[in-house]
This record gives sequence, structure tokens and C-alpha cells, in this order.
Amino acid sequence: MKLAEETTEEIKNNILDKSYQRFRHFGFGKTTMAEISEDCEMSAGNLYRYFENKKKIGEGCAQRCMQQKLDIVREIVRNHKLSPEKKLQAFALEVLDYMHHQFSDQFALMELVDFISRESWGIVLQYMEQERSLLSEILSEGNRSGDFNIPDVLETAKGIQASLIKFIAPRYMDAFPLEELRKEALAVTALLINGLKH
Repeated sequence: MKLAEETTEEIKNNILDKSYQRFRHFGFGKTTMAEISEDCEMSAGNLYRYFENKKKIGEGCAQRCMQQKLDIVREIVRNHKLSPEKKLQAFALEVLDYMHHQFSDQFALMELVDFISRESWGIVLQYMEQERSLLSEILSEGNRSGDFNIPDVLETAKGIQASLIKFIAPRYMDAFPLEELRKEALAVTALLINGLKH
């Protein structure tokens, strides 16, 4: 039974891999379920056993990307070698590096971003809540260590998300070169860290 579940998960992951590649090259709108099934070397009927429609596949691709971002942030939170200040800086820079790698020069992939923003905003809100929770861990650690003085950790985490949106959201990755974005991210996090101390 367990083997069958693992096999199903592997098949779903393969479908998401192939779909993501097609979305990157041809866009979400022009891609059909028939094309995805052909890429996966399976019948269209078989594809529908794993995903009921293209929207669900698009959501799966988006959720994987968001999960990878969260994994990056979790690694930062758990890194005991970094001070809370350095963790906040690493959050901005490492998520920026990941997002720029994924979305710069990927005009076709932005169709998927637009679709998720329009049709499945709930999964974005879930991601943002999880990200806020991880940011709150960094801020709480800073309070305990005396690095920060934050009366309301959760509200501050929301403010940090808003302040860093240019560096962590896909929409901005094509507009600016990575070097420029990294320089700005360092400047903004320095301002944030200075404010969190008082």
C-alpha cells in the first residue's frame, strides 16, 4: 500500500515537473491537458486521474515554488550560527536569489503567476501566513537576545513582508538586474534592523 502511495506521488511530481517546463516555454494559457499528457507519456484520461484540470496542475506548480521558498526561510531560521539581524538579511537576499533565478527572463511563466493571483489567491495567502510565522520566529529570537525591541511581533512581521515585497515577489524579477535588487535589499534590511532595535 505504501509503495502505491509513493508511486502516485512520484507520478504527480513528474506531471508537475513536465507541466512547469511547458508553462515556462509556452505559457499557462496556451498549454492544454493533451500536451501535458503527451509530455508525460501518458493518456489524457490517465492524467485526469491525478489532476482534475489544468488549474489544479497550475496550483500544484505554484505551491511547490512557494514550498521551496519556505524551505529556504526555514533553513535560515534554524541556522544557529546567524544572529537575528543576519537572519533577517539572509531572508531578503536568499529568497531574492531564488526568485530571480526562477522568474527573471521567464515571460511565459508570468502567465501562471497572473493566473494564480487572479484565480487561486487563497494559496498565496496561506503561503504568506506561513512566511509571516517564520519571520515572527526570527523577530521573537531577536527580542529574547536583546537585538530587537518589538512590542507586536506578528504585526511587525506583516510590515516586513510589505517592506520587502520588491525582493520576494515574482513580478519584480524581470524589471531589475539581480545586482541592483541585492543592493537595494541590503539597504532596506539595514533600515528595518535599525528600526527594530528601538
